[in-house]
Amino acid sequence: MLITVSPEVSAQMRPPRALYPKGFRVGNSTGRPGMRELQRKVLRDALSLLTADTRPGRVVTIEYPEYGEQYEPPKVKSKG
Repeated sequence: MLITVSPEVSAQMRPPRALYPKGFRVGNSTGRPGMRELQRKVLRDALSLLTADTRPGRVVTIEYPEYGEQYEPPKVKSKG
């Protein structure tokens, strides 16, 4: 189980299950400090992927408006 803030990089590693909380910053993969309810919600959503039918490398994206400011991770440059 992976909770990632860099979905393009994580997809290249093909984790069996991955959650991308859209717009979260590096270091805040489950929410900012003090956002206990949001952190619990992200963890529950991630754990629910254990019973979901997902294929390796697929990153499930979920938006959490309560996080507030949205951050867009840098794009991965393709080789070649």
